[in-house]
Amino acid sequence: MDAPERGLHRFSMPGKLMTQAELMAWEQKARRWVLIGLVGLVTGIFGFGLLTLDISYRMLKQTPVMTEAVARISSDARVQEILGSPIGLGWAVTGELEDLPDQGTARMEFSVRGPQGQAAVTLRAEKSPTGLWRYLLLEVKPRDGAVISCADG
Repeated sequence: MDAPERGLHRFSMPGKLMTQAELMAWEQKARRWVLIGLVGLVTGIFGFGLLTLDISYRMLKQTPVMTEAVARISSDARVQEILGSPIGLGWAVTGELEDLPDQGTARMEFSVRGPQGQAAVTLRAEKSPTGLWRYLLLEVKPRDGAVISCADG
């Protein structure tokens, strides 16, 4: 039986074979496209990671414990004297937050900045059954200066 009778087809390359110079040029173009593809893939992965991180930071910054902490820090005259006014929140927020309807704990670290400088903030808080946050530790640590406590009591 011939090959066409069995359902197989013979394919032949149209035209002549590439010369060595043409083959080298084709390989160079192929390598360039592979490199561009890999750079695009790595950039996309890092971009997705940064986007995910940014979304999680924004969510943490909008929680009641964070908004109240920033309000306390911003309204403290000692902090305003060192950092200036207005006082804004830095980009990164690290730590843990457990926020249930009748209880919760927060252990976070973040930064604040003003026109005259920036400071690191350490926050430890507990949520009461009434839903109010009690700040056990809310320390503002300027780069050059004493630690300022904005905690309860």
